[in-house]
Amino acid sequence: MNCAKVIGKTYSEFMHPSLEGKGFKIIQVINPETGKLEGRPFFAIDPIGVAIDELVAFEESYQATWAFEDRDIPVDCAITAIIDSLDTRERIS
Repeated sequence: MNCAKVIGKTYSEFMHPSLEGKGFKIIQVINPETGKLEGRPFFAIDPIGVAIDELVAFEESYQATWAFEDRDIPVDCAITAIIDSLDTRERIS
């Protein structure tokens, strides 16, 4: 699972029938320790309905299909969770 920030959304009028009714967001990987965005933005299917500026967890490759009942859906990146908070402080045992 990876961490990203939702930085935008997009719409498509023409898509594969299995994607009907599902939204697409533009996300960018975020470094959880520094809070800085890294790399280039990319598209992810949004089966849970996230908002812009939210932190999310996402899956890539074949694991992205696990977010759907029908695993024949043609996606390679899916948002799987909304992250409420990150705590990366080192713990002393």
